[in-house]
Amino acid sequence: MRPSIILTLLGLTAAGSAQAQTDTTASTCIIKPHVQIQLGSAVSGMLSATLVDRGDTVKQGQVVAQLESTVEQATLALDRVRASNESAIKVEQVDRELSLREAERKKSLVDKGIANQNSKVREGDLRIQQAQMDQRIAALTADRSERALALKQIRSPIDGVVIERKLSAGEFIYEQTSIMTIAQTDPLNVELVLPLDRYGDIRIGSAAIVHPVAPVDGAYTARADVIDPVIDAASETFGVRLILPNPNHTIPAGIRCSVEWQDSKSVSQ
Repeated sequence: MRPSIILTLLGLTAAGSAQAQTDTTASTCIIKPHVQIQLGSAVSGMLSATLVDRGDTVKQGQVVAQLESTVEQATLALDRVRASNESAIKVEQVDRELSLREAERKKSLVDKGIANQNSKVREGDLRIQQAQMDQRIAALTADRSERALALKQIRSPIDGVVIERKLSAGEFIYEQTSIMTIAQTDPLNVELVLPLDRYGDIRIGSAAIVHPVAPVDGAYTARADVIDPVIDAASETFGVRLILPNPNHTIPAGIRCSVEWQDSKSVSQ
C-alpha cells in the first residue's frame, strides 16, 4: 500500500476518534451563582452594626451584622451568676451534717424507745436535692439567654461574596426584612436549554467544556449536575445545570457562555 494512502487512512481514523470524544455542537448558556441568599434575621430589632459591604468576601459562620443586644447581654450575665452560685446547696449540706450529728446523739434513746427517729436528715436530703435542681434550672436559663443573645448576631450561612447591602446601622429590621444578599461563586451553576433530541444523551456526570464570553474567555471543565425530568412541550426543550468549579473566583457570575460536550454519553461514577 502506498505511504500516501496509509497516511490518509490514519488521518481519517484520528478524525473519527476525535469526533467520538467531543461533541463540537456548542450550546448557549449563562453562568449563575451556585447559591444566592437574601440574608435576614430570626428576630426583629434595631441594627447596631453592619460589618461588611458590597463586594466583601465572607466565610460561613462569619458575623456580618449585629442587632442591639445590651438587654440580652445583661440578662445573660445575671443568669450565669445564678447558675454558678452554689451557696444554697452548701447551706443545706451543712444543715444536713448538723442533723446527722443530732441523730447520732439520739440513737441510743431511739433504740431504747425513749425518743423517736429524727426526720430532719431526710428533710435535709430533700432540701439538697431541691437546691441542686434549682441550680440546674439556673444553668438551663443561662443557656437560653445565651442562645437569645446569639440570635442578635447575624452570621453568613455560606462562603460567598456580598452583592448587595440593603440596611445599615440604626435601621429597624423585621423577621421578613432582608439585610443583604450573599452569593456563592465557588462553584458556579451553568444553566442551559437543549433540544428534545438530545434528551438521553446527556446524563448526570457528563463532562462539558464551558467557554465564557469576552473579556473572560478561556475553557473550563464542568459536569452535569441536574437534568430536568419535565420537557417543555411548547418549545420541545429541557434544561440542564452544570457545576463549574471556580476556586480562584476568576469567572464572574452573570455572564453568558457556550458549552461543548465531551463524550456526552459518559457517566461519572
